[in-house]
Amino acid sequence: MLMDNRELIHISDYLSTHWQHPNPLFAGGNDQRSSENSLLLLFYGSLHKAAGYNWQNAGRTLIDKTYLRILGLCTRMDMQGLSTDELAARLDDFIRRELMPRWQIIRQSHGSEGLELAQELLDSASHALFEAPSMHAQTSQILFYLCPQLPLLVSEQPLACQEQLNTLPVLPRPQTFAGDAQQQALIRQLIEGSDWWRRRVLGAWRSQAERAVSPA
Repeated sequence: MLMDNRELIHISDYLSTHWQHPNPLFAGGNDQRSSENSLLLLFYGSLHKAAGYNWQNAGRTLIDKTYLRILGLCTRMDMQGLSTDELAARLDDFIRRELMPRWQIIRQSHGSEGLELAQELLDSASHALFEAPSMHAQTSQILFYLCPQLPLLVSEQPLACQEQLNTLPVLPRPQTFAGDAQQQALIRQLIEGSDWWRRRVLGAWRSQAERAVSPA
């Protein structure tokens, strides 16, 4: 697909403008936790905080089932008939087994150098969460917000192509951030210091293009 720079800038401007708006697909657009900014805080922010407390969470799952419900509705994720309780329990096991021991490596696994690990985690998450070999449409949606440094897109083809990312124009990006001072700093650093936002825009453009060419 040939990329349209003006369309990419338009999508980025729209997403940036609505970055802190609640998603209308959850609670009628009346719950601030469903905004894009908040999804990063609920998933990545929760793991970042847990890592600072030696991954202790008073016996609760590291990612609350409500967060998965919000993400599932906002992204129209097919949970394959699983309840949010079951998915949260499986995700907790996956985090402690696969992500916790490699958390520092994951946080540095960006660009082309992170593709191998991203593929490995997509595959292992598919088995751990959905007991299937290739549920990448679902696992990429979760990992995109859980491990935002990994070179992933929310797309039918979830691995990000660095060459394609390098050709993107300068994109408008969020300038304001939700939460307390530490939370704001965490997400600001992610947006300004990584390619997460560029991948977010590219994934949105791809999804739009894929819908446009899909048969009616």
